[in-house]
Amino acid sequence: MPFTVHTTRIAAPADTVHALVADVTVWPLMFEPNIHTEYVAGGTRSEGRERIRIWAFTGREIRSWTSERVLDPHARTVTFRQEHPAPPLTSMSGRWLVKDIGDGQTLLELHHEFETASDEHFVLHALHQNSPAELAGVRIAAERPRTPYTFEDSLRIVAPPAAVYDFLREADRWPERLPHVAALDLTEDTPGIQRLRMDTRGPDGTVHHSESVRVCRPETGSIVFKHTRTPTVLIAHTGAWHLRELDDGSTLATSRHHVLLADHKARETVRETLGRTARATLRRAKEHAENGTR
Repeated sequence: MPFTVHTTRIAAPADTVHALVADVTVWPLMFEPNIHTEYVAGGTRSEGRERIRIWAFTGREIRSWTSERVLDPHARTVTFRQEHPAPPLTSMSGRWLVKDIGDGQTLLELHHEFETASDEHFVLHALHQNSPAELAGVRIAAERPRTPYTFEDSLRIVAPPAAVYDFLREADRWPERLPHVAALDLTEDTPGIQRLRMDTRGPDGTVHHSESVRVCRPETGSIVFKHTRTPTVLIAHTGAWHLRELDDGSTLATSRHHVLLADHKARETVRETLGRTARATLRRAKEHAENGTR
């Protein structure tokens, strides 16, 4: 069975490193290839067993899979196994090993074992690309810890969630619907996974370019996203649109952002800039959905 082992040395306590590996909610901000990760039903987290779903780059492709994990904080290990590997994989498993090597130093190992029906080279290439990036993400997060800055804006819309969701999902129509969107190119090779290249016009007329990936999930009333190209003031930027139906049939639409700041002094500027465009989008979504239901 083919296998790979990747390692990195980290100037941080072993327990700190293991905690970062264990908490998948921080992975999209910490791991460059990771777009979105969430816990799913079927695991018993209190007993160290859990199930997670991951959306991530595999080479140039974006793939999604569900894994079972077993966490052992005493041995400082996390083992994992993909439930239904996507072709060409027929099996994929592995483990994170966190080793205290003394003097406040930690050795982090990432092991993978897999089998394929074909194209073993593709899998090896993806592992040799993603694993070092993930190890580097843990190392940076452990050695230079930063607290994510999270904020949100919400608006009540007198329309069902489906009407609001359609507006948010149809980002290719934003240039004609949103004054602050100067241009937008959307590709959706896999249903529900969108890649966006967008030019946004600021209040002073300056145009800012951004690139992002979105995972559209109508069954949960959400669209999660990660910016793959960020301004220098941001180290990482993820977020989501969440829609919740209220008792009267209206919708509470929420825009949420999670950012890692390169400079804490830019916090208020980032909050105002991202919040302004989010609020403008929510207002236009409200107009569109409410007019469309009359």
